Amino acid sequence: MKRKSVRLCVLILGLLGAVINADAVEVKGLYEIELVARSQSAEDRLQAIKQAMYAVLSRVLVAEDISKIPAVQQALASAQNYVKQSQFSLISADEQPDNEARLIRVQFDEDQLMQVMRDSHVGIWSEIRPETLVWLVVDEDGVRQFYNADAMPEVESALAFASKIKGIPMIYPMLDLEEQQKISVSEVLSADSRNLLAVSARYEVTSVMAGRIAKKGGCWQGEWAFYFDGKIKQWNSECLPLKAAAVAGAEGAYQVLSNYYGVKPSANQ
Repeated sequence: MKRKSVRLCVLILGLLGAVINADAVEVKGLYEIELVARSQSAEDRLQAIKQAMYAVLSRVLVAEDISKIPAVQQALASAQNYVKQSQFSLISADEQPDNEARLIRVQFDEDQLMQVMRDSHVGIWSEIRPETLVWLVVDEDGVRQFYNADAMPEVESALAFASKIKGIPMIYPMLDLEEQQKISVSEVLSADSRNLLAVSARYEVTSVMAGRIAKKGGCWQGEWAFYFDGKIKQWNSECLPLKAAAVAGAEGAYQVLSNYYGVKPSANQ
């Protein structure tokens, strides 16, 4: 009888786990990144590798400010020792007029780098991560409208960049006729979030982010709200370039989710 009870408990826990992780996906490429190096010189390559490592660690470690972690400081000081492979490539003149600048793709040795972090008892968030439903309002030239990937290629590119740079899988509402009848642009950042969350229920996700980015001259200002685990986190971002404004939204989501899902080793391990 006892064995049956144990098996039943295991089955129930397994089913609960399947429900909890129903919206989880594997985020690939967390330990590789592409960025711009000033040139192919040894000095600029090393600086780019340090920047690459910082960006990679910023999407796998659990901390409000990773720059204050001694293990991170030590790893950055010898960043080139953790490189698995790196490669330069050309940048189009339209994107970067500097003839010396190059794209550099850097892949780090995940096992080696994470072992150092685990030995230093730094929290780590794995590559299995839940999808976040993002309701985004774009405010440009006095017109507010829901984000539309087909009509807003620059915004689409910025959101894809933010999702990748922070390792946050993002999905977007279909905005079909049914949804358009149920929710308006003004409700996305309303103080009353009940309708937003009710409409979001069809996507069966554990986290919902609502945002508005408004163009102010040559930059974009952001307002964000993140709904997860029965709580809400709200923040604003200063006026930034479009990609940076999108990253500011993803960063807030990362802080909440990494603190919840990340594994934080105890000091006596």
